[in-house]
Amino acid sequence: MSKIGAILCIGVLLLCGCGGNSNEFSVEGTLNNLGGRPVYAVYRLESGIVIDTLRPQNGYIAFKNSSPALIPIQFYYSDKTPLTQIYVQNGDRIELSGDGQDPFGLKVKGSSLNKELFKFNQENKGLLSVWLVERNASASGSPTPRYRELSEKLQEVIATYVGKHRDSPVSAILVNDYLLGNVDEALCDSLVGLMDKDMLAGAVGEPLTRYREFESELKSDTVLPYFSWVTVADTTERLNARRAKATLLCFWAAETAGSRQYEPFLRETTARYDTVVQVVDISLDRDSAVWKRVVMADSARWARRWAKDGYLAAGVKNMHIHKLPYLVVADSAGRVVARGLPPDSMRQYIDRLVKP
Repeated sequence: MSKIGAILCIGVLLLCGCGGNSNEFSVEGTLNNLGGRPVYAVYRLESGIVIDTLRPQNGYIAFKNSSPALIPIQFYYSDKTPLTQIYVQNGDRIELSGDGQDPFGLKVKGSSLNKELFKFNQENKGLLSVWLVERNASASGSPTPRYRELSEKLQEVIATYVGKHRDSPVSAILVNDYLLGNVDEALCDSLVGLMDKDMLAGAVGEPLTRYREFESELKSDTVLPYFSWVTVADTTERLNARRAKATLLCFWAAETAGSRQYEPFLRETTARYDTVVQVVDISLDRDSAVWKRVVMADSARWARRWAKDGYLAAGVKNMHIHKLPYLVVADSAGRVVARGLPPDSMRQYIDRLVKP
């Protein structure tokens, strides 16, 4: 976990605790199928790192301590591999239950924040379980192709969740735990920017602002690079972001299976905003003939262009595109405001630029 990510996560959590009058928190529960082996609860207090060794009696575990601020508690199996994580502060009475060998299927009571987080785990248990297996298999060497595939799916799931839960601290937890420091930083920056400003105010505001400013200074692609591409009529055209309040770019390739999946979103955006939003899809096909056979046969109203030299075309290689299709949204000054997110999340960025 990156230092900035930790600041982001902890800052958000400080805002959303539901502190009570008690001067301690308590955690208990029944975790079955642990084979009588101990479980470790690890967390940080002002006095330092605490490691509680929990020895289940018929699966029952219990411990308590004191923390006026909301803190994460990470549980580990006896072999030191992660089991699950919860968030507590004084006044909380947390109850865990379920199969100890099914960490993403565990249930929790006593905290709305933990309930929301565990609900995400349960709804995505299949993906998270196989992702964890592949991550462990890749830990001592290069990432396996399967791990990369699953990581991309998990990125999409989390991005969609953030888009639908902008005011939830769980969004920050998921980005911090699964994405920040592990995926393209511009994608993380776009997701953080999507989160509700009110939720990110206060303690989170200053470190978050520093994070985004730092990224902006380092990355040249915060402004759209020079783009020159070919039209269906074989003329050359340069992108001009000032033609509209917002520009939506979609990179794809006819020769890449599945890269046309965002066309309904392009069609919807074109119909909804007309000329207020400039919509352009850019083919990265190696052969323009392959691209033309596809686009000449449809009736798309948005602009369809081909980038000669594909990924190596001027401007394209500076975008560091890691998968297709790939969306980018920029304002009328050509400043990139979001990239690499799914349509539902990009739609919210477009609405911000278009609406007063």
